[in-house]
Amino acid sequence: MILLSVGLILSISINVLLVWYIRKMLSKLLYVSDSIGNLLVSAKNFSSHLGGLHEMETYYGDETLSGLIKHSKQVIEDIKEFEDIYTLTNDGLEEDEEQE
Repeated sequence: MILLSVGLILSISINVLLVWYIRKMLSKLLYVSDSIGNLLVSAKNFSSHLGGLHEMETYYGDETLSGLIKHSKQVIEDIKEFEDIYTLTNDGLEEDEEQE
């Protein structure tokens, strides 16, 4: 009887500790997910801004801007590698991107 009570108390304690730990890790995952999503949106906005600048008559054909555009597209592709992380919590983000 005493052994059963000790086992029950130990089991409950471990379960409470695991629930606390899982909640803490999920909150960190949500933060990382939001940050990656925001970073991707920011990089896409920067890339489109550079593209618009490159099309202006003053800067049309400038090699430096052309290199920046290629680099910004590569950065976006690198960020997209983490897409599975931020789509866990940001299902609406894809809908927002399609509307832009």
